[in-house]
Amino acid sequence: MPAYEYRCQKCREVFEIERSMSDNTEPSCSSCGHADVSRIFGAFIRSGGSTPDVGQGTAAVSRKSSGGCGSCCSTSCGSCH
Repeated sequence: MPAYEYRCQKCREVFEIERSMSDNTEPSCSSCGHADVSRIFGAFIRSGGSTPDVGQGTAAVSRKSSGGCGSCCSTSCGSCH
């Protein structure tokens, strides 16, 4: 179940609530009980444009060691090269 962070507009307390994505009820502050809360959206920023966990950016290393491109497990990658 995803966890969401909120900030109370009255006492400025930051709190986290685990709830399903389909739950659309409005939370209240866990500290003071005030209903005026704002969701804090986390930022995930990626720079560089390559993701080694999916094979991007590892082609040179993979070709030298196993013959594949890094995006697949084959040593003779005929589908992408």
